[in-house]
Amino acid sequence: MTVDGTYRPVDLEGFDFTVAGGVGTLVIDRPEKRNAISRPMWRALPDIIAGIDADDSIGALVITGAAGHFSAGSDIADLNVALADFWELNSTAEAAVANSRTTTIAAITGNCVGGGTEIAAACDIRIAAPGSIFGVTAAKLGLVYPPGPTRRLATVLGDSWARYLLVTASIITFETMRELGFFHEVTETPLAAAQTMGEKIVGLSRLSQIGSKAVLAGELGETVNPPQWLDEAYREEIAAGQKAFFAKRAPEFGFAATDWSAE
Repeated sequence: MTVDGTYRPVDLEGFDFTVAGGVGTLVIDRPEKRNAISRPMWRALPDIIAGIDADDSIGALVITGAAGHFSAGSDIADLNVALADFWELNSTAEAAVANSRTTTIAAITGNCVGGGTEIAAACDIRIAAPGSIFGVTAAKLGLVYPPGPTRRLATVLGDSWARYLLVTASIITFETMRELGFFHEVTETPLAAAQTMGEKIVGLSRLSQIGSKAVLAGELGETVNPPQWLDEAYREEIAAGQKAFFAKRAPEFGFAATDWSAE
């Protein structure tokens, strides 16, 4: 169990990690580059997410940036590599966020561009401050984004606007992204709002949360016959939920993230 405090998630500069009230907060911390993400950071992100998923004391994860910016995306100095190398690093990191068993919340301020927009789109929930700016500026660099993150952007924003961002490399205002429904909440203090949201999520059923994400991701296919372990876990969770409902108190669910079976 991880106690409240500040931790170094990996032996690498660029990320900080804190835990409070069962909510983890991963901070992209390279303020001198508006939190641009280096190749070692992209490489480390899947292991960070896996470690958080393996810790049952963490029920929600906030991803944010230091010093007033979310992230300027990939460090441009690192892009002179084989495209396959970039695709592998970028896709694996984005998929780790999108497929995390832990509910993820992006707390967005300032610049959220390129890979920053990509990471935010991969989160389950997005909370943003007025004045934030967004964009996917690959066409200004001659970069081609990998299939997975590109399709996810289209899923979140719609195909038409994803195409617009990609082919024009435009910077999109907060107001436009709000009209597109990119945010679930708007506030001057997104990090505090994300912590509050995370604490609410921590008190809910992990089975329901993880199961819902798995269904949306197509992990369970189209079956109407869930596996036996899932049925047994459901019976225990629903009993706890019913008991709390009729007693008019908060539920005490017992399912943990590490109880989820990949089978």
